[in-house]
Amino acid sequence: MLGELAELGLMVARELAVRTRQSEDVDQTVALAGAFQKVSRVVRLTLALDFKLERDAAREAREAERAQAEAEAEAAEYREAAALCAPPTRIEARKSRVSNLLNRLIWNECEGDADEYEVLSDDLTSRLEEATRNADFATLPIEVIARRMIADMGLSGELTLSLCETPAGEALGRTPELADTG
Repeated sequence: MLGELAELGLMVARELAVRTRQSEDVDQTVALAGAFQKVSRVVRLTLALDFKLERDAAREAREAERAQAEAEAEAAEYREAAALCAPPTRIEARKSRVSNLLNRLIWNECEGDADEYEVLSDDLTSRLEEATRNADFATLPIEVIARRMIADMGLSGELTLSLCETPAGEALGRTPELADTG
């Protein structure tokens, strides 16, 4: 509608301009010039309004896109947080437990060398990933898995179990070794 109005206003302004040039009567020329001024103002205001409406629509579209992007980012953060808060699987919990048991032995083996510790820690992670593919990983006692890792990696030192672990020998009536309460 605004485009049509601007088009009509432009046609009227052109017609008034032609008539103003052709007019020989001064009063008629003044009246036509005033009419031309009013019509041309209407055309300018119509075009300005049309431009403003387009600009507002573009701004609202950008704001909608920004809000959509923010909503998607928030949803992604929520999914990530939910994944982090989800309880670990039994396999992941067992891997974490074995890794925690062997970290002290690895540190002692490295005698404080951070680079060597990182290499052995990465090796342990790889070996644990490989061990999870075995069917008996989920059923073997943590101690047995940890001792296998110690033997495979050639680590020295004593394995210290915490109170929550049942050593393999306890089933035979022996008491556990020193408890790791930390």
